[in-house]
Amino acid sequence: MVGETPTLRDQTVTVLREAILNETFRPGDKLVERTLAEQTGVSRTSIREALAQLEAEGLVTRMAGRGMRVSGLSVDEARAIYEARAILESAMARLFTERAGAADMAALDRAVHEAVETDVADTARQHAQKLDDVFDVITRGAANPVTYQMASLLRTRVTYLRTITSRVASPERRTESIRLLRDIRAALTARDADRSEALIRHYVERSAAFAVQVLRAQEAERGTQNRKD
Repeated sequence: MVGETPTLRDQTVTVLREAILNETFRPGDKLVERTLAEQTGVSRTSIREALAQLEAEGLVTRMAGRGMRVSGLSVDEARAIYEARAILESAMARLFTERAGAADMAALDRAVHEAVETDVADTARQHAQKLDDVFDVITRGAANPVTYQMASLLRTRVTYLRTITSRVASPERRTESIRLLRDIRAALTARDADRSEALIRHYVERSAAFAVQVLRAQEAERGTQNRKD
């Protein structure tokens, strides 16, 4: 509920999630409970509970008898994540046009303004967070707590992908993304359900294509490096 103080478990989840999203912990890194407890100053029980939550979010993977590691993202996994996102968020855009109140519309305007006015000093993670805020407003304004919960779980993995791709995005790509965000805001504000749904789907499918391109390039680079080694 709004106003509740985060529990120690919640705080631990946030610290570890951010360490993964900002790539302090990288894909494939082993996560040792004892070491993490020493680094964060919390109990191993809190670490274990936090890792279980991050496993549910898809950020960490359990290794049979060997603890946890940071999940990697394959091309197929990225494609599946974005397919699910396209289905959820395009449907929720339609609900937003039907259910959003004045406060939701104001929040959308603020979030899009923050995203399109990205400071040049922003890191890829900060830019990704601003984009997440836009879609969080849309999913909240759809006023369906079940789909919001589903979208929130999925969004953590989308954020991870977005952080990776934002780092290598060209200025031209960012300019096009800004144009699309403004178009999405205009359609939602006009309560044009068909156009809102179509624009969100196009935005997500465009993001998916770029993520697949980036991941394929990374896989090819790792293959080249392995052959050299």
